[in-house]
Amino acid sequence: MAPPRGWASCARRRPTARVRLYCFPYAGGGLAAYQPWAARLPDSVEVWTVCLPGREHRLDEAARTDLTGLVDELRAALAPQLAGPPAPVAFFGHSLGALLAYELARDLRAHGDREPAALVLSGRAAAHHPPRRRMHTLDDDAFVAAVRSLGGAPSAALEHPELRELCLPTLRADITAAETYRHRPGPPLDCAITSWAGDADEGVPPDAVAEWARHTRGPTRHRLFPGGHFFPWSAPGVLAALAEDIGVQGRAPC
Repeated sequence: MAPPRGWASCARRRPTARVRLYCFPYAGGGLAAYQPWAARLPDSVEVWTVCLPGREHRLDEAARTDLTGLVDELRAALAPQLAGPPAPVAFFGHSLGALLAYELARDLRAHGDREPAALVLSGRAAAHHPPRRRMHTLDDDAFVAAVRSLGGAPSAALEHPELRELCLPTLRADITAAETYRHRPGPPLDCAITSWAGDADEGVPPDAVAEWARHTRGPTRHRLFPGGHFFPWSAPGVLAALAEDIGVQGRAPC
């Protein structure tokens, strides 16, 4: 496995891969959420996981609270890598990661770089929808309770006092970035967009997720999976669907 450095790392290099898939984290998430996918997706996919400041090997850096500025940093760091080799690039992002993937695609095009061939945007209403939750202004106890209601890895970390103290500032910064984001109108993308929603995600209505289709001139698809907000880590068939949505064939067991 390539050692993690900087903004993105690859858990399993595949020089002959037909697609390089960049995975963008949910609030509080990092490399650990996506690295197991590298072994379970087809050999034609090379998985790169984006690590934001404030977690894992970047724990000594301050987490960002401004999504636009964070995207600027991402583009500056990743644009040279995304430009080559010639294999197409696809982005997957869940929740906060969906916004990052979408805005990075827009920012790349605005600066004359190639946009990804496909976006898979999961667990977040389309960009023109303002956030329904306002968690980032809550006091710590109320904030922790709100995060716990979502389940998933961030909730589990908050159950342990030592981990809570360590991860709370980064989690709050990430959620601040997501909740203070405001969409800037502009021309639609040209890439394929697939939107994913959980049928029991109470905070993210599936019909609002499906409206990501408004943000591209390319082909679109909407998928509904069983589960709550963190359905990509529990629903059956997720990785098979992901392989199909980024345009590859091969065995992806679940």
